[in-house]
Amino acid sequence: MSRLPAFVVLCMVVATGLAVQGFRDLAWTDAAGSVLYATAAVLSLRVVWPGREPPRPLVVAAVALGLCVVVELAQLTGLPARVPQLRLVLGTTFAPDDLLWYAVGALVGAGALVLVERQRR
Repeated sequence: MSRLPAFVVLCMVVATGLAVQGFRDLAWTDAAGSVLYATAAVLSLRVVWPGREPPRPLVVAAVALGLCVVVELAQLTGLPARVPQLRLVLGTTFAPDDLLWYAVGALVGAGALVLVERQRR
């Protein structure tokens, strides 16, 4: 998969995430945000992955999931809450449920990589 299709899908995921913020008061938005965050992480990794041929989508998804878990665990340190720039990207409150939603989002991202590659062929 070339980087451009992954970037286009990434932009769509980010736009969806911004739109979801308009419904912040609804119960499902936190889960949707976590899924979209992890999906964006997978697509971002594909865009910046060095080399011509990236690893398989599930490998990219596993790396992205690992990064998402590290970000969630970093919230336990309190550091993101104290640094305004980090709040936007890392969040401030640890939520164990997010770990499950990140796994879902990583799988969605891997699926998106597969679908875009198939569409390109």
